[in-house]
Amino acid sequence: MNLEFHYYIIHFLSRKAGFSSEDANILAYSSQFVDNNIITYHVKTKERDYVISPTQNYGFWVPSFPKEIYLPFHFFPGDTPIDGSTRRDRKTNPLNTTPNSSKVKALLLAALHTRNLYRVGIALHTFADSWAHQNFSGINEPWNVLDEGSLIPPIGHAQAIKKPDDLNSRWVDTRLIHPDISNRERFLTAAGKIYKYLATYNRRSFNDLELVLWKLEDILGPPGRKPLEERLLDYTIEADIPAYNRKEWLNDALYLPPEEVDESVFSGYDKLLWLKDALLYRNSIIRKIPIKPRGPFSETHLFKWHEASRDHRREAHRILKEILQ
Repeated sequence: MNLEFHYYIIHFLSRKAGFSSEDANILAYSSQFVDNNIITYHVKTKERDYVISPTQNYGFWVPSFPKEIYLPFHFFPGDTPIDGSTRRDRKTNPLNTTPNSSKVKALLLAALHTRNLYRVGIALHTFADSWAHQNFSGINEPWNVLDEGSLIPPIGHAQAIKKPDDLNSRWVDTRLIHPDISNRERFLTAAGKIYKYLATYNRRSFNDLELVLWKLEDILGPPGRKPLEERLLDYTIEADIPAYNRKEWLNDALYLPPEEVDESVFSGYDKLLWLKDALLYRNSIIRKIPIKPRGPFSETHLFKWHEASRDHRREAHRILKEILQ
């Protein structure tokens, strides 16, 4: 899923489920920032040096990449179908992502039990992605091949490009017995499940689920007829949602290098920024200068979010222990 779901719809659902504007923003920002936290930062505090590790990147050739990033955050291995596979070849795969699986629900419930909104927001990202990324795995393998002639490595849904993440996309997955995919149906089902969890978290009834989903569909408008910009504006008006700014928590916490303060760097999924970090800094061609915090680092959203991301990864590895071995 993309910004529209991970930030705006999560924010919308949170407000409808009874969260304050501030708490809904923590949930939604934590959810979306999983996709925007793409490079490593070394923060030099008075107590120690602190490393902020990525939760998204594009280094499919890095051995640790699937286990540390794709599997725990984006392509959570699900349940193997009891009645055979949904695929034409009838194959199954323990690393395959399935929506609303017992494993991804266990991950979300563990986060909800902590009452840590940063942790819950991160888990909501992974839970939502179980719907968008279903039938793909988080490693480079033939399971993910959509086009035998493609030069794009078959990791995740790379060969499908952005189609699985676009809410209004209709596309064809030729691997499946039922190949015609409507993302809108998948995403609205995911939204309903998430609303129930959030309402329960606040000890509220979710008897108004149909009304909430009706309002969400009203914002979405007829499939393919309402531009994204108009939809985002309607989310903002309906639930008083601030526009997403991917550098907000970074800038509030750190004195960023000048090239990263530039607004253009933070537009979309900036692979060039990631590539520079991966090729120059991680390979020690250029030494990365530690960044200073603007104030007490442990009190910032960024620090609290990253601590939650570490806990999320540890819990994911615990749930997936047998599979990862």
